[in-house]
Amino acid sequence: MMGELARWRPSLVEAIAQREGREAAEAICDDAAQRLDAMLDSIPDAGWTAPHMRAFTIGGAIYVATYLALVPRGYDAARAWDVCEAATRARFAGMRGMERSMAANGLFVWPMKALSRWIAKRSHEAPVGGWVFDFVEGEPGTFEYGVDYKRCAIRELAIANGAAEFAPYICLADVPGSEVFGWGLTRTETIAQGGSRCDFRFQRGAETRVRVKLPITR
Repeated sequence: MMGELARWRPSLVEAIAQREGREAAEAICDDAAQRLDAMLDSIPDAGWTAPHMRAFTIGGAIYVATYLALVPRGYDAARAWDVCEAATRARFAGMRGMERSMAANGLFVWPMKALSRWIAKRSHEAPVGGWVFDFVEGEPGTFEYGVDYKRCAIRELAIANGAAEFAPYICLADVPGSEVFGWGLTRTETIAQGGSRCDFRFQRGAETRVRVKLPITR
């Protein structure tokens, strides 16, 4: 997890520096690293057999730690997300080679779909790293497959660490992901934004259509 934060750090520093200056940006990222380190023992690990669930949790934890480091600087949830979104787009744009290929195509290969089906069944027996979800078979011409999350580990992590107001904004990270990597995500609701589920539907190369419900209008 700390290694992933190190990979995100240049993008975070640049996004923060545009608002606070380089020296402050470095200090804020140092603070975020300390906060992330303090959270590690409380973060449930989905394990190596659920690599994408583990990746989602790691990304969510980095956002939470960054938000907590920005709060003392006077940032509210909406303003902190502006920073995180800028960093996210820069991080995704900078991906190359295998890393980019996996982010773009990994969701659609049959082993990933099979793995998601299996993890979904496991999650109903016991949460997998804090996640509970259903696998939704595709509808030809509409979407290739979907996932309905019934329990979100990132939302619970944010709440447990005093960042409940920031949780709805973390859902927005899927928008640049879909736009940059061509996931063709359609989503009408998320648990963190007040829905009963997070209804992800993927259609490779299609338009990104994500309904947003936030407590703060930006």
